[in-house]
Amino acid sequence: MNKPTPAEEAEAETRHQFAVRANSILAFIECDEEQRPKLRAAIIEAMLWAQAQPKLTQ
Repeated sequence: MNKPTPAEEAEAETRHQFAVRANSILAFIECDEEQRPKLRAAIIEAMLWAQAQPKLTQ
């Protein structure tokens, strides 16, 4: 089994981040008005957590 190159890993991570953001936006759009504040807080918390994670080296 071949190990992915750092560039391939970075590209996969970028695709994953976009997918997570897109799913968050869709969930926000489709949720009930009363659930939006909780979902908004969870999205912000997840984005801040992701920003604090170490970046992949290339």
